[in-house]
Amino acid sequence: MEIILLKMILCSGALLGLYYLFLAKERTFIFNRFYLLSALLFSLCIPFATIETKQLQQENQETVFTEETGQPILETQIIDQKESFNFTNFLVIAYFIITGILVLKMMHSVLKIKRLKGRNLIYQNRKIVLLEKDLAPFSFWNTIYLSENYFKDSKIDDTIFLHEEIHIKQKHSADILFVEIIKAVFWFNPFVYFYKKAMLNNHEFIADESVISQNKNVKKYREMILQEILKQQNLPLIHQFNFNNTKKRFTMMTSKNSKFAKAKKYLAIPAFAVLAIVFAEKTYAKENHDFSAQIEEKATPGIFSNDPSTEYNQIIKKYSNLLEQKKYAEFDRKISLEDRVKLQELYFKLTKEQQAETPLYFFNIKKSEKVEVSENQLNDFMNTKKYGLWIDGKKTQNQNLKKYKPQDFSHQSVSKRYPNAISAKNPEPYQVNLMTNKYFEDYRNEKEKVFMGFKAKAFIKGKDTIPVKRNVEAKKSEEKKIRDVAYGEEANFTPAEFPGGANKLRSLVAANFDGSVFKGDEGTVKTTITFVVDENGKVRDIKASGENEKFNSEAHRVTKLANQDVTWKPAIADGKTVAYQYKLPLTMNFETYKKTQ
Repeated sequence: MEIILLKMILCSGALLGLYYLFLAKERTFIFNRFYLLSALLFSLCIPFATIETKQLQQENQETVFTEETGQPILETQIIDQKESFNFTNFLVIAYFIITGILVLKMMHSVLKIKRLKGRNLIYQNRKIVLLEKDLAPFSFWNTIYLSENYFKDSKIDDTIFLHEEIHIKQKHSADILFVEIIKAVFWFNPFVYFYKKAMLNNHEFIADESVISQNKNVKKYREMILQEILKQQNLPLIHQFNFNNTKKRFTMMTSKNSKFAKAKKYLAIPAFAVLAIVFAEKTYAKENHDFSAQIEEKATPGIFSNDPSTEYNQIIKKYSNLLEQKKYAEFDRKISLEDRVKLQELYFKLTKEQQAETPLYFFNIKKSEKVEVSENQLNDFMNTKKYGLWIDGKKTQNQNLKKYKPQDFSHQSVSKRYPNAISAKNPEPYQVNLMTNKYFEDYRNEKEKVFMGFKAKAFIKGKDTIPVKRNVEAKKSEEKKIRDVAYGEEANFTPAEFPGGANKLRSLVAANFDGSVFKGDEGTVKTTITFVVDENGKVRDIKASGENEKFNSEAHRVTKLANQDVTWKPAIADGKTVAYQYKLPLTMNFETYKKTQ
């Protein structure tokens, strides 16, 4: 909401500046009137407008860091539901108090006019109120107010009557009431007050021009205005016969338009168009293309053999320094799209042994499942001090949730934002991502993406080939080395962590395990649970791989239950949060399990 209000203020200020720069000194009074009204309306509405443009969107090449582990450690993340002081609520209350005062003040001004005592009569088909007080003539809505002194011999001076009649005919009071309402609602916009002043001045110019065009006696008209200077009243909603800026009125009575007056009017069109582009909300229409199909095989110059491992390693060598130093995040930024696509293609042509030797790997991840949103959650998400809100991938104002119901959404996730992601523009400690039903449906129907991941292991610089066979003992020794490096400082990598530690996760899985679905004679069964902890600390894509399908199904269920409404501490690589694949091996002896029941 702060961004929208800022856009309103800046846009209204820009249009008002253009008015004073190009139009205020011209005698294009009727055009100026509608320019001011249009400018004020435009500045209020344009921040809510949306301009959709086409942009070729490359499918996101997401990178996931992974390491098989059973003992990650993590800090507990708890969202505090209590706040000792909510500054946002204080501002909202203060806003409505000030707005209420201004509305009451406007209503009081109207009543003050209506309560003026005097004699009502119809003069030349116009409603006239002859006041008991000696006040200067003025008009409000469809009525002209003037002192009894101006009604002599059952007549009113033609100049005075004509001046006030112009205000009535052109509904100038409607303009003033409109700007007063805007001022009451958007009182914090300083330019609104200048709009009112400009409108009042322009109304007087219109009336003056009409009077002079009929009686042609400018000098006499000026003298009459000067006579009324001392009778000015303090009624903010009226068109007084005289007003403070008398000198400017006198100047405009005899001034002439510049030779560019007509051209200046037409400049308003491009001015509005440019400001619409600047201040409107911009969205991009999705126009996804399969870049893999469009990219020619030009990732690496030279002629490759039919062996995919040779070509694969040739590309890897280009980035060997980054991979050797385990600067995975920098590698992910610097690798070209052509090389990434080519590596992906070649990876699936490698043998399993060759895939095991490369520092990279590629895999598919299933889409997020449906997660319902409750009414209490929607209300909580409106707290701007706590949550930054994204709906359908777009940053939006929290108060926009008032337009929605819980059933309008098919997915929600809440994540803690780390210090490097918090800024003055986005200071909220938590981020909420919501998907509407239509957006979620489109998301689920999108083509599954292939992700690139890194293994937390040493990379041998200058290695030209990937060996097909390795000694088993050497492999075990290296795996131990990999684990040591992965958890050491030199790895520059911190794995994802479960609240309470890995033992807490295992305890939750074991406590919720339902052994009644098994016969009890299965003996020892094993499975490996894998899932991804994304950059926001949310678990997704839970899988269980083992020979016993019942055991796999139950392991999947209890793992999902253990991670329900739980936020992990995301993995960190090179100082940035990254997705992380977690593997949890499970083994159960059902004979032992049965005896303990």
